[in-house]
Amino acid sequence: MSSPTQSEPINEATPSSSKPAAITTPDFSGIPQPIGEFAGRADFPQCAHGAHVDIQGFSGVVVEIIGSSIKVRPVEGITQRFNVHRLKALYGPTIIRPEPEVAEEPVTPKVTVTPRAERPRTAPKPEPVEEESEKPARVYIDSPDFTVPVLLINEYARQPDFPKCAYGKHVDIEGYTGVVVELVKGSLKIHSPAGITRSYNADVLRKNYGKI
Repeated sequence: MSSPTQSEPINEATPSSSKPAAITTPDFSGIPQPIGEFAGRADFPQCAHGAHVDIQGFSGVVVEIIGSSIKVRPVEGITQRFNVHRLKALYGPTIIRPEPEVAEEPVTPKVTVTPRAERPRTAPKPEPVEEESEKPARVYIDSPDFTVPVLLINEYARQPDFPKCAYGKHVDIEGYTGVVVELVKGSLKIHSPAGITRSYNADVLRKNYGKI
């Protein structure tokens, strides 16, 4: 997965009418929060101003918002600039749209008229047809357990029964942590403690993190 860097083109259109003042003395106390905890909010990037964040291993304080970019100052090193729209695309929540319902057309029953002179023929008995096995119901974990230890997704992507082995587990995917609450059509739904749910493709995870 590619990460946004300061070399990417930056759209200088101002996302909000109000611009917070630049922070000259950032507070580096506390554990850096994954940028995904902020990128999924409606008031991003204003909500991240002054926060101690982590962007794929690069941690620092958001000291200034310039147009459609944020400036992140690390404890040591060079301050970097990140595009807001790129951060939303990479770390914002995945929107899952419901499939449209298709109304079934009414079927008009056929009426057969039997002539009086003819004796009604006995219809042959239909042969029994084996019913198709019912598909397993989708099981969603309403109350995920965030107290269990967090393991990297690599630990499960290497196993032959992935993604089933990751169901209900507390996993970490490049800084985004959460519990695998549902498996749907080859994808894993991962719910974070902040209430954000993301969907990850199982084949992509196996390809990127399943190597031994």
